[in-house]
Amino acid sequence: MLVTIEQNRSHTPLDNFIESIAETQLTCYASDLLQQKGCESLSELSQAIRRATEVCTSMHLPLQENFKVVYRSRNGEVVQDWRLSPMAYMLMVLNANSQNDVVARTQVEMVKRMLNL
Repeated sequence: MLVTIEQNRSHTPLDNFIESIAETQLTCYASDLLQQKGCESLSELSQAIRRATEVCTSMHLPLQENFKVVYRSRNGEVVQDWRLSPMAYMLMVLNANSQNDVVARTQVEMVKRMLNL
């Protein structure tokens, strides 16, 4: 069965303004971690994003201020990506596969900074 869901949501100029201000804080792309070899696949990246959003949800941090799904062109095809706040980007890295060298080094560096080592 095919189901169509229509979402009738009108944005007021104020809503649009607030959304555009929030988007200025989304300065990172999740796919940057793929380029840095911190994740090996889009599936692995998606899992790290999911875990990062779970952290934000459990801490009552607004997702719309930290994550936004976008679509970008890569190698001639359109792929899903995410624009992230710096905090969301670090949460994604910290929640990626810890067996990956880039991720493990970042995790250790974050702990060292937290402990002022």
